[in-house]
Amino acid sequence: MKSIEIKNFNELIEFISRYRKSASYKFRGQSDKEWKLVPNAGRTPFKNRDDKELFKQWKRRAFAYISRENYDEWEILSIAQHYGVPTRMLDWTHNPLIATFFSCIENFDKDGALYTIKPDGFINTKTMQPFELPNNTVAFYQPLASNERIMNQFGYFSIHTKPEIELDEKTGNSTLEKIIIPASIKKEIIFALNQFGINNLTIYPDLE
Repeated sequence: MKSIEIKNFNELIEFISRYRKSASYKFRGQSDKEWKLVPNAGRTPFKNRDDKELFKQWKRRAFAYISRENYDEWEILSIAQHYGVPTRMLDWTHNPLIATFFSCIENFDKDGALYTIKPDGFINTKTMQPFELPNNTVAFYQPLASNERIMNQFGYFSIHTKPEIELDEKTGNSTLEKIIIPASIKKEIIFALNQFGINNLTIYPDLE
């Protein structure tokens, strides 16, 4: 995987400007550069739990709080993901500055990472269900704007057929890149992002 380390916010803007010519690129921020691109259900303490059963039990209770009745399984799973249920989905965004926010907002003593990828395509949700994907693959899902968090975060998801499967150049594609954000400039970047309107209030617009 190609990797580059930036020194300041201006270098970050210069680097991500190369993606302006295509709307196909998606971005993900992680506040520790050592973390793998693995969904929550594939990490400790959830990796030994059955994520399908967790989702089933959450969904049974969640309908009391969901306003629509005709969500499909993909939409319900994406809502579960945004409310902290450990799923086999990994959050991505169309907006590189939002991904940068997640690279910097925690773990101030560790370098963060901003990932970029150009998906080969998106799952046809009419013909494929979330728990029916071929084994040992990672695919991308374009959700509907089913809640404010997904809308405000310009959300997309990778979905991993097994939660423990890492997205890398073998399971993803050769366009995957990693931008390292040093711990020493995280607070500087958060301040700059706030001036661009990227902060907790805009990313998490709901009551919770």
